[in-house]
Amino acid sequence: MAKNKLNTQAEELISIQVVNSIDYSFPTGPIMGKWFQGLKEKKFYATKCPSCGRTMTPPRGCCALCVVRSEEFVEVGPKGTVENYDIAYYASPDPLTGKVRSTPYAAVFVRMDGSDCDIFTHGIKDEDIPKLKRGVRVRPVWNEVRTGCIEDMLYFEIDA
Repeated sequence: MAKNKLNTQAEELISIQVVNSIDYSFPTGPIMGKWFQGLKEKKFYATKCPSCGRTMTPPRGCCALCVVRSEEFVEVGPKGTVENYDIAYYASPDPLTGKVRSTPYAAVFVRMDGSDCDIFTHGIKDEDIPKLKRGVRVRPVWNEVRTGCIEDMLYFEIDA
């Protein structure tokens, strides 16, 4: 029986760094279309339930409680209150861009002024992370050039 010899030579590992990009678009429909148009105009829109009167931000086509069509739009915000937040200390690649963010970074869950339910989630200014707590008031910071997408709003900042 032949003896197995261990190969003591190390193999060179070859790696290729690739950022995948998928070019796609999707129709927003009338509800989210109004939301994105509002962002372009520095406005936040909610839908109002005709049955219970709840305002839903971002807008929904149907009230989750009453299960009725909600087509009336009302403007909410632009300021809001932090209901909760999440701070990330581990840098992972953004799935859309492949870029790795510096840490820490945070997402805030904001109840917009005038909205009864639902929470709008977005980033917060990095310098405001140490001051984050529930109940703090925030305001949006807008991109100079707006095109009707989520990047029209850069982040929230604490409203001092």
